[in-house]
Amino acid sequence: MSTLINLLNLDKPQLLPVKQAFKENKLGDSLRFYHSYFLKRVNPKFYYHNYEKELLVKQAYKHYREDVERVLAVAEQIVNRVFVFQEAWDMERTNIPVTFNGKIDWTYIPFEDPEWTYMLNRHRFFIPLGQAYLLTGDERYAKAFCELLSDWIHSNSEQSNSVSLAWRTIDAGIRSSNWIKAYDYFKNSPHFTMEIFEKMLLSLYEHGQFLASDFSNWKAISNWGVIENKALLELSIFLNEFNQAGIWQTLSLQRLKKTARLQIMKDGIHWEQSPLYHNEVLLCYLKTIHLSQNNGIEIDPLLIDTARKMAYADVFMAKPNHHQPMKGDSDSFDLRDILTRAAILLRDPSLKFRGYSTIDFENLWEFGLEGIDIYHNLHAEKPKKLSAGFEDSGNYFMRSGWEKEDLYLYFHCGQLGGGHGHADLFHIDVHACGKEFLTDLGRYNYSDNDPLRRELKSAKAHNTSLVDGIEFTECIDTWGFGRIAAPLMTKWTSNEQFDYVEGSHDGYLHLDDPVYTRRRIVFIKPYYWLLVDEFECKGEHIFSQNFHFSPGEIEFNELTKSCFTKNGNEANLHLIPINSTPFTAVIKEGNISYEYNQIKKTKVFTMKPKLLAQQL
Repeated sequence: MSTLINLLNLDKPQLLPVKQAFKENKLGDSLRFYHSYFLKRVNPKFYYHNYEKELLVKQAYKHYREDVERVLAVAEQIVNRVFVFQEAWDMERTNIPVTFNGKIDWTYIPFEDPEWTYMLNRHRFFIPLGQAYLLTGDERYAKAFCELLSDWIHSNSEQSNSVSLAWRTIDAGIRSSNWIKAYDYFKNSPHFTMEIFEKMLLSLYEHGQFLASDFSNWKAISNWGVIENKALLELSIFLNEFNQAGIWQTLSLQRLKKTARLQIMKDGIHWEQSPLYHNEVLLCYLKTIHLSQNNGIEIDPLLIDTARKMAYADVFMAKPNHHQPMKGDSDSFDLRDILTRAAILLRDPSLKFRGYSTIDFENLWEFGLEGIDIYHNLHAEKPKKLSAGFEDSGNYFMRSGWEKEDLYLYFHCGQLGGGHGHADLFHIDVHACGKEFLTDLGRYNYSDNDPLRRELKSAKAHNTSLVDGIEFTECIDTWGFGRIAAPLMTKWTSNEQFDYVEGSHDGYLHLDDPVYTRRRIVFIKPYYWLLVDEFECKGEHIFSQNFHFSPGEIEFNELTKSCFTKNGNEANLHLIPINSTPFTAVIKEGNISYEYNQIKKTKVFTMKPKLLAQQL
């Protein structure tokens, strides 16, 4: 029983009763005193003040009825040991429920996908379970939390090794953050006993030591390093009476600064070239700012500047439907909750313009009543420009306006990034008149057991051009690549009349007859785009262009040699070739994955003109 007390800095004035009881060898009293103090402490502050809870519950029932119903449904699933991972920004979502009859097997791997197991061990489901408890006071929810928490600690009390399904560092970091947030929801339940309190804090200490001891050059450039050290900062604040807290805090802030310097390019986009992980990292930096503001911690200006640049990248990245492109390993997630959070923390009117009109459900619980007031009083302001070129990362965004009916095109000609990158040089997304037309096909999953993983990473799965059907970047497996094409140059111009971008890459310069390829796009505002693909070589080759559509009917007109969508009286996209060279056109069925573990059918239009050699 004395183990927890031994970890505390008993010289802190607020722990005097704990220290006195411990000195008198009254070990039970010392733990009770600490438990009582911990329950009543006002600081540190993580989310909102305790006195706000009843008011926040009233706000939830009044303004967020659908969200209330959702969290109650999730809570019922958890009570019945049914797991489906569908929370906002879940990195690997699921759609098929998995039910445990009896004891949870924390190492269970369904569908041959260990990502499911990692999600199970992150305990994100504790958050809607806790929100449901606050909303209803139903002790079944608190009982389920305490049982699951205790069972996990009992089953996974020691870090077995670095490849453990339960003890990967990234999952330990995410789990720590979820426990800390869940504690605030359940701490006053009679089911949350002093015994469970002690077990949780001892396990969190183990998590903290694990995260503090594991940092490398690879972590410094990986989203893992950001996620883990944001969690270490949270632990240093939550367990601020612990002897190690000061060490953890210094380490975490130093490491977070290092990651911001190394991982975020000058234009504000994460080097791994995946909007999903860009935003996971941004969420961590925003949380770092939030915790620092709440607890009087000096925050390095670099982190604030980095978060602002990343948020502004989201402003231009977001499609007219507010969703991020599915570039690299990304799902089609709405960016407004992140931009709302960034607007509150950075007090930025342009970020609010692209966020929600009023604070959303998750940010309600993140910021409390203060957040409602800040966001309400923040004036929304249009960004000063419509189109933007992010030249360091090779991402370019053309748009005619900020309304849902306006035209939007995204073009990529930048470095691959890390393992989350796809072979997507020259790829374009097109969204116009309230509809998605051309799109990236997503990621589906991370399993080498399914050929769709490699298929969706390939150049053929993107709206780009190929030479002789050869992949310009070779995808070997889930994370590995062989030959990797690199961009050679880009040009970007934007004014009121038009946007212009061009890019080239070296993906076919290795051929016996090298081919230099270039793509140019002109946006004649606000009407249409002109796309030109150029190939320079000495011999004869087959050049092809792929256009992947969002689900729906498309048709090819043999007479006009054009392809168009068939959306009835709604908006349609018309692809009109302007080259007189004969070509073959094929429409095939393809696959699209809007979120992890989800697949739908769609259509791909391929043009394959056979061009004669151009003399260099």
